[in-house]
Amino acid sequence: LLNLMEAPVLGFILSYLIYYIAQPSSNRYIFRENDNIPIYLFMSIIVALFLSLIISAEEIFKDSGILKRERFLHLNRSSYIFSKIVILFTISAFQTWLFILVGNSILGIKDMNVYFWIALFSTAAFGNLLGLNVSASFNSAITIYIIIPLLIIPMMLLSGAMFSFDKLNRNLGSVDKVPAIAEFIPTRWTYEALMVHQFKDNPFEKYFYDLEKTESQSDFEISQRIPALTTALENTYQLYKNRKLSSGNEGKIHLLRNEIERYNRLIPERKFTRIDRLNIAGFDEEIAFALKNHLGKIESYFSRKLLDSDNRIENRIQYMLKENPVLYRKLKDDYYNEAVGDIVKSRFERNRIQEYKDHLIQHYHPIYQDPEPIGILNFRSHFYAPKKYFAGKYIATFWFNIAVLWTMSIVLFICLYFELLKKSIQLIENLRFKN
Repeated sequence: LLNLMEAPVLGFILSYLIYYIAQPSSNRYIFRENDNIPIYLFMSIIVALFLSLIISAEEIFKDSGILKRERFLHLNRSSYIFSKIVILFTISAFQTWLFILVGNSILGIKDMNVYFWIALFSTAAFGNLLGLNVSASFNSAITIYIIIPLLIIPMMLLSGAMFSFDKLNRNLGSVDKVPAIAEFIPTRWTYEALMVHQFKDNPFEKYFYDLEKTESQSDFEISQRIPALTTALENTYQLYKNRKLSSGNEGKIHLLRNEIERYNRLIPERKFTRIDRLNIAGFDEEIAFALKNHLGKIESYFSRKLLDSDNRIENRIQYMLKENPVLYRKLKDDYYNEAVGDIVKSRFERNRIQEYKDHLIQHYHPIYQDPEPIGILNFRSHFYAPKKYFAGKYIATFWFNIAVLWTMSIVLFICLYFELLKKSIQLIENLRFKN
């Protein structure tokens, strides 16, 4: 009863504290204006992880005497492990559902309960298996409960909610992708899944997301990438004109080549056919002028797309306001959250574009930026990507991230079954005693 009641009580406390009404003179709560929704999503994940670790951390340790007897009797170890997993998963399933029912109801998060439960239960299942591994590997309850904060705190720090990944220590951070160390953190996958799904797949945004995506991509190319390439071309041409372009001073040749190759892949009907001339030996006034002309055509291409998407968005809004303005405003107030939108769009990012390893990296509107395929099994991407590329196809971020969480849980189950963590600790201890 205590385990079951703990979750809804925490859900009530958390949601009540962050039940924010933006207008001081009003008593009407509007989901759209609640700036604390991203905090709620993050803390929900931490609650699910913490509760699952607490209920599982001593489950095997307290049965050490029974396990020793059963080992002598050659009883089935897998039955014991599966019994623990089934009961812990059942408790965690109820805990996460009760937490969501209370928290989401108070904060007005509508039509998302099932998706929230899938994400939080997947996180809790990981926590259950992690707790069982800890419980099976240490012979002291004090040690076990000292280990739990050491496990949870890194998961909080590397979830992507507290710090921007591209602003971490350079030894850990990454400019163009989620840092490698964060790929092994379950909370990073859950938080991204919930944030992307809450923004992209709510009943209001589904009317506009595809159009906004085209608008964002076109605007970024026109306002950021093409001006950066134009500047790079001018700098390279000045080096050539002053006869300083050489193998030791190549200017921005490699950047230009990489970005033009990217445009050739994205817009095959407007290929730059002289890309073989983008090198030290082939660069001259003719190729510089041809490239300048090509960038102008690319800019015109995106300008037409931007104008078309802008018109379609405006027409759709005007039609909805004309047909049922009350419904339009209600949909937006009830389903769209501005704080979530600001985060997944990186609205306040100062460095919207950055040069890195002869490529231009976009740091603005990541929710509208599809990851570009690198390898058939390379699924790594930037944070808040709307979908992930894997095995030759794109998969929605929510479902891909949930699959990653369960893959991590399967790995933990294998470690538990074969007692890999316990054996690793014993190996370290034996090496220490030998020394």
